[in-house]
Amino acid sequence: MTQNLDVANPLLFEIAWEVANKVGGIYTVLKSKTPVTVNEYGERYCLIGPLNHATAPMEVDPIEHPHNPALDATLMNMRQHGVQVMYGRWLVEGAPFVLLFDVRASHHRMNEWKADLWNTAGIPSPEDDNETNEAIVFGYLVAWFFGEMLKNSETESVKIK
Repeated sequence: MTQNLDVANPLLFEIAWEVANKVGGIYTVLKSKTPVTVNEYGERYCLIGPLNHATAPMEVDPIEHPHNPALDATLMNMRQHGVQVMYGRWLVEGAPFVLLFDVRASHHRMNEWKADLWNTAGIPSPEDDNETNEAIVFGYLVAWFFGEMLKNSETESVKIK
């Protein structure tokens, strides 16, 4: 069975620690370039970052269900597996979509993912290095998201035919 993927209108996901999370200069870079990117990609542009509960209510207008069926199915599946995520519009010029993962809420999976890094690639991670631990959990959540998104995009592509 062949699939009709829309390669002329790809989705664009941009991943950064400072999406709707002002901790340094990258926040300003992301914020300043979003109007141009939204102008080019429109509804197909989404930034991904970690959820900061202290600032998210002032930075993001939440949306319960994305209009993209594959994205909605992906987020529902991840939520059913205990992943806490906020999806919505970043309240900056251009109002791009943002997807924010609650890294702290998934820390219970950290040792599993650290073991996977060691067993798969021989990459060690210090036990008490908070920045490394946060990056590992965030990275695995993003990888999980893309795996689910690909699976659900293929399923939706078949349904659309």
